Amino acid sequence: MFMLSRRLLSLLYLTALLHYYGEARKITARIRRYLPERFGSRSHFHHDPEDFGVLTAVVQVGTPLQMLDVFVDTTTADIEMSLCPDPVDKPTYPCFKASDSSTFRKQSTNTASDTFWESEEMKRFVPNVTFVSRKQKSEFAGRVGLGWPSLRKYPGDTTFPNSFYDKWSVFSISVGLFDCTADINFDEGCDTNNKTIYLPATSKAYWQFAIKQVHLGSVKLPINGQAVIATNKEYIGMPKKFLDQLTSLHGIIWEADYGAYTVDCNQKLPNLDFVTDGGVITIRPKQYVYVWEPLSNGRCVVNFEDSKAFGFGPEWYFGIQIVADYCVAFDFKKAQITLTENFQECDVCDCHKKQ
Repeated sequence: MFMLSRRLLSLLYLTALLHYYGEARKITARIRRYLPERFGSRSHFHHDPEDFGVLTAVVQVGTPLQMLDVFVDTTTADIEMSLCPDPVDKPTYPCFKASDSSTFRKQSTNTASDTFWESEEMKRFVPNVTFVSRKQKSEFAGRVGLGWPSLRKYPGDTTFPNSFYDKWSVFSISVGLFDCTADINFDEGCDTNNKTIYLPATSKAYWQFAIKQVHLGSVKLPINGQAVIATNKEYIGMPKKFLDQLTSLHGIIWEADYGAYTVDCNQKLPNLDFVTDGGVITIRPKQYVYVWEPLSNGRCVVNFEDSKAFGFGPEWYFGIQIVADYCVAFDFKKAQITLTENFQECDVCDCHKKQ
């Protein structure tokens, strides 16, 4: 869960359940990773969205205020809220009970507005914040998109992202090495050093960059493609022809019963390397293999997936693994992505212990 300050969007506020560090611009997130049981009839394994691979925050919205979980998504560019069906007493999924708010207003078929609590520090309300409204079921009550403005669903009809881009041109994300905490910093990037990788953003939609080759041990394959950073994904996505070649020599197999690629948990695997013009991006086995909670057959899930079967359009994408191995900075003004090796430790919890 996120610890936000007033520098986020001037709209998001975290509840007292989260610890406020008092540092301007900085958000501290908590991430817990637990594996659910077998899928049964489902075709693809997904980690519990409450606990794995999703960066979440809490917003307070409406009159009276409702506290709602939202997730932070680099592949979209709006505030979105899921509206509860009306009438509803106890919804069966996370949603905003618009009928309970005296300040809620429907703006169009797809947009609405309401009052947001800006921050505990500022102690004020922001009225008439417009957002995308939706009614489909979801694991969270909404999302905050940090993609490029061209990803907006209804340009000009929502408050965000204009309120962000007018003030800040860069933000950075890093997840703790043991996955429990994360930081987002607005209006500043990551600390850099002589190993920092600088990559031009090759799209004004997704946060995307060029990749030339992929290496997994002795398997070295040319790509000459594009990869997207997607904080809403817990997998590294790639075309199946590459999956088949990368996994063939390392004991990684597809298990239909679990809907996942798996490997012996004790298998020593090499780093997954991506060659770019700016340097080599390395994803370590501790990030792409989930060893903390083995499956019931004793094997561990490998966080690779077929991007055509389970993705959202791009052939290659990095899920949360890239912001665990690196502090990643996203710069709108320079149209640039930078990656610096991440040293952030988890110092607040044992997130790998089931509660």
